[in-house]
Amino acid sequence: MKRTSLVLYLGLLLATLLLAYLTWVQEPKKAGGRVPVLRCKKGEIRKITYETKDRTVRFSKKQNPYSGESSWWVEIAQIPAAPKEADLEEETSSGVAPVIDLFKANQRLEEGLGGFCPWKALRSLGELGGEKREEFGLAETAETLILELASGVRTFQIGGTTFGPRDRYVADDETGEVFLVAGQALRDLLGPKSRFMERSLHTFQAKEVARAKVRAGPREKELVRPASEEGTEQGWADSRSPEETKDLYRNWIRKLFALRPTDYVPPPEGVEVGGCVAPSDSAQELRLTFYSRKKEIGFLTVYKGTDEKGDATYYACSEHSETVVKVPKTQVETLLADLQDVLSD
Repeated sequence: MKRTSLVLYLGLLLATLLLAYLTWVQEPKKAGGRVPVLRCKKGEIRKITYETKDRTVRFSKKQNPYSGESSWWVEIAQIPAAPKEADLEEETSSGVAPVIDLFKANQRLEEGLGGFCPWKALRSLGELGGEKREEFGLAETAETLILELASGVRTFQIGGTTFGPRDRYVADDETGEVFLVAGQALRDLLGPKSRFMERSLHTFQAKEVARAKVRAGPREKELVRPASEEGTEQGWADSRSPEETKDLYRNWIRKLFALRPTDYVPPPEGVEVGGCVAPSDSAQELRLTFYSRKKEIGFLTVYKGTDEKGDATYYACSEHSETVVKVPKTQVETLLADLQDVLSD
């Protein structure tokens, strides 16, 4: 009899623990069961700042000086690891500057920010006392999310992580209410480079370009895309012989539009994003201006410099990148080698 009671007691205890776990960390199956953390309309976010003990990530909009449109930019300030004891006095006296990473964001960021306005939680835990806040990692948290909206600023403290889905507890500074929210969106904000960095130099494709002016040093050539009476494209030709299309030009343009940034180069101190300010040790190798059949639609400038080891490194700037970016050495050197044939033909 005693053994049966013990088994029954243990069974009830396990069932209770399982129910408690599911209550706190399992996401409701119906999206309609979620509760609002922040009520706002899509597009209301003006700026986001995510701060941790050793990293600050800022998302803000800047106007493109070429197109006049606004784009999201990401700035990451990373505090270096603490210096060794032997170097501590020297580092402290000189100050430890954060490492800055700055890049333009792609369309995925706009979609990701849509999840914060409105922002919905898996569940609300209400206003919690000191012990409960400590239990959920909110008592002395070093993580803060600041959302700047058209209507004002809202601040949220980011607490602990649940097991399994790694969701997060957050507390609203304004109301004191605590929520359990999906953790993936916050992880994307804190480590945004792999997911949100813009890796295109243009928003248009080669087929949208009617002509392109190519300049390298003192030499220049204009390439055109003649169209048939049916409106179909016939390839690329020298503007002096527009009906004589050549594979040489077509293949070079294809390689040109396959070029992608590998990283962004922070502008010199005191220089705002929005200009092609190449590193001081670099020189212009190539300049293109693109036109549709009606107007100028973009440009691309390629520079050659040297890295710390003295090896050649290449940069580019376009109407879409808005600032200087790094581009693959192998691709650029192939482009420049083929360019000699394009200009000499």
